[in-house]
Amino acid sequence: MRKFLWLLALVPFFGCNDPSAKTPEKAIDPFDKLLSNGLPDGRGEESRINDGDEKDPIALHRRGIQFLNAGDFEQALGLLTASLEIKEDAKTYFSRGLAFMSKGDYPSALADYDMAVKLEPKAASPYVNRGLLLHQMGKTAHGINDLTEAIKLDPKDAKIFFNRGQLYVSLAFYDKAAVDFDAALAIDPKYADVYVSRGYCHHLRKHFRDAVKDYDKAIELAPLSALAHSNRGNSYTQLGEYDKALRDHDEAIRLDSRDGEFYNNRGSALGAKGDHLKAAADFSRAIDLMPEYAPAYRNRGLAHHTLGQKDLAAADFAVALNLEPGVTDGIPREYLAK
Repeated sequence: MRKFLWLLALVPFFGCNDPSAKTPEKAIDPFDKLLSNGLPDGRGEESRINDGDEKDPIALHRRGIQFLNAGDFEQALGLLTASLEIKEDAKTYFSRGLAFMSKGDYPSALADYDMAVKLEPKAASPYVNRGLLLHQMGKTAHGINDLTEAIKLDPKDAKIFFNRGQLYVSLAFYDKAAVDFDAALAIDPKYADVYVSRGYCHHLRKHFRDAVKDYDKAIELAPLSALAHSNRGNSYTQLGEYDKALRDHDEAIRLDSRDGEFYNNRGSALGAKGDHLKAAADFSRAIDLMPEYAPAYRNRGLAHHTLGQKDLAAADFAVALNLEPGVTDGIPREYLAK
């Protein structure tokens, strides 16, 4: 099944006294749409630095953001570094941290976020982004600490509770995650993404009816959310309501036909209903879209096994074990090495 809504929101930097600091309407994926988060892009300005701007740290910062938003990270880093050489500033360190993170240079990004926190310790934004970066670096507990500090500084930002809840989910602390999602919804009752994630927590705790209720609300607020439909379909499958599950999976695929996990989820519902031929076809489509997605190979292997196609099943299980060594759940013992 789809793991959960991974829409951690890298946030723009606002100083602690900045009256423009407002919660964005929607969280975004920091690793897919890193820069579409409200940072100034300077649109309508000259495309090159004007005479004298090379000595103006504010102008250099502004131009660095333009290149950052355009995806030209090398140019962004050069301009932001030039700005910092003239004058150290928390917001510029923060922006350069985004540029380093966009390039995948996490140690340099972390050093810049550290400086942003040091120079403006009462601003929540650097703690949020550093916390998300630490999670990406495999230091999720430290990331949670940063998000906790951000909540102390800005306890009315639903997005921060949502992000900390996501990190708790990644550590399987589902009760703590649910508390954070509840807090986010108390601040913003129309935050559709939170309903999806809280629904996922309910699903993992096998509270499938509660999960469906949360997905219902998410779909009411965001009817074009393919993930909400697919996840609700997963919960319906667990409840044995296969026709409802298939309607949801069909809709998820209609909304996003390029996501292999949605085909895998529909295949699981078809298999649970007993239609193993169609299930195998969906798993094959999932594999076409995501050739290294081990669950689809395991699932197709099970479909082939059920259909009596032992050679095909053995081939699929072998690929699954190669992709995820040691993960044997769902693989019949006869296909495992003695």
